Amino acid sequence: MVQFRKFDIDGRKKEKIVFQNQMLHYGLYVPRPEAYFFGDIPWHWHDEFEFGHILGGSMQYKTNHHEFILHEGDGIFINSGVLHYLHPLKPVEDVRLQSQFFDRSFLAGASGSILDIKYIAPVLEQRQLDAVPLYCSDAGSARFLEKMREGAELSIKGERFFELRLRSLFSELWEIVYSWAMDENKKGTGYNTLEDERIKQMLSYIQEHYNEKITVEDIASSIHISQRECYRLFQTSLGETPGEFMVSLRLQKAQELLRYTDKSVLEVAVETGFGTSSYFGKIFKQYHHITPKQYKKLNVDKSDRPVQDT
Repeated sequence: MVQFRKFDIDGRKKEKIVFQNQMLHYGLYVPRPEAYFFGDIPWHWHDEFEFGHILGGSMQYKTNHHEFILHEGDGIFINSGVLHYLHPLKPVEDVRLQSQFFDRSFLAGASGSILDIKYIAPVLEQRQLDAVPLYCSDAGSARFLEKMREGAELSIKGERFFELRLRSLFSELWEIVYSWAMDENKKGTGYNTLEDERIKQMLSYIQEHYNEKITVEDIASSIHISQRECYRLFQTSLGETPGEFMVSLRLQKAQELLRYTDKSVLEVAVETGFGTSSYFGKIFKQYHHITPKQYKKLNVDKSDRPVQDT
């Protein structure tokens, strides 16, 4: 069973992964096709580990420490709690992404078990290991990617004992992930976890107040730093200014309202902090080369139900 993925992000910019089986804590997802046509998948993070696989086209992955370009056949591992951003590359209509999410209990069982303490926690705590690209041209990565494909196939078919086979398969992959973490540990390099937490806190503040008239001073004051330090953190972590991030967030929220509700363009403009429909239309067309009304007409399917892969 494959589930379409609507990016459900809470007030802290943390994505909420909903597993199809709450007793398994594993999910195979693909974003809705229209998600690729107008805009990026915004900065977010989730508690689950992620194996991503590019089934078509090309995708730019960014964490606040690394940047990768992945093409058809490539994949990526995203560690738990890592802030990341996805940008589909042209032609965007060719881009297809498949993601497998799982939490620590999927492999380790109960929290605090010997498996959790010995093999899962060391990876989760190794913050230098934010993401690992998997290029299909590399022999070692190709074997890893093949195992990922096997896992997706097991999930899609859903045959008897697939849960056991899936967990066994992912345990094999986890041995490799664990070795990556140990390699990073040997390097002895580290990231400033305080800066990572500060940028997350500021993103959370913007998420909670994006529909209001907020300034850089407001954002900086929310975590008791100067405006200059606020600008520095945004530039070094995200490569953009607070204002640029706020516009991209407002546009993302506007897209969701246009796609999934019957609200008018003016209502969307007011609700997302743009204020007037004329200003909203100007910014929307500047970024997406299409008007809000034209975009709304293109998105007639407002359902978000699971679909069976055939």
